[in-house]
Amino acid sequence: MQERKGLMTTYATERVGTTKDYSVFKYFDRNRVISKNHVEELRKDMKQRGQLERVIVNEKWYVIDGQHRIEARKLDKQPVDFRIKRGASIVDVTAINNSAKIWNNAAWLRNYSHEEHANNRPYRQYAEFKREHGFTESICMALLSEDFHDYGRKAFKKGDFKVKNLERATENARQIAELLAVDKRLNALKAVLAFLKLKTLANFKFSLFESQLKKNKRRLPVCMNVEHWIDSYIDEIYNYGLRKPHKRLVNRYIN
Repeated sequence: MQERKGLMTTYATERVGTTKDYSVFKYFDRNRVISKNHVEELRKDMKQRGQLERVIVNEKWYVIDGQHRIEARKLDKQPVDFRIKRGASIVDVTAINNSAKIWNNAAWLRNYSHEEHANNRPYRQYAEFKREHGFTESICMALLSEDFHDYGRKAFKKGDFKVKNLERATENARQIAELLAVDKRLNALKAVLAFLKLKTLANFKFSLFESQLKKNKRRLPVCMNVEHWIDSYIDEIYNYGLRKPHKRLVNRYIN
């Protein structure tokens, strides 16, 4: 391997090294396009934990694994730890990406519910909640976190998951179960999120909504997003054929 000016190595046999000369690294044109969002996520993580895994390069400085780590370290002007795999090529890039075992929610749960994790209680509550109610992972996260942006998924993976109000989540789960007994199509994340938003209306009454659903469920169309579900709940279910003294719902009150 050819030495580069400004390259600080910590090895005698060209196995590992550290450098702030980011220009030495080369990217395969056939590799994945670098994701700015992923780079930003890595920046935040490495500011807290440092670079836990070395970047892998071949003897010609082509990056086999770690191009996002390099970009993150470059933005923060931090040194890049690397190791050399002689003879590695784009074939190895593909093999590494294909063989990588990505953690799923069950793995995150196992990790963060452990007593050694400081924030283990919300994960234990999540596990018990899911066992008790049997909803999908996304629905359980949404009910517990009350996060309408990403349903608590990012926090769940980072170990920062929070249960906003367990009693309210349990009551919402009970009501959703009653609605599913009427129409199983409501067993979808977007449908559940729309129901939670619907409940924020001052004039909303669950018993009336359930009654109207039983009468008008055939009017419910195929809904593509949360907003469509909300409109359909109001126009095709709750308000349809509603008579006084019951009060109709108006969508503009929903934030």
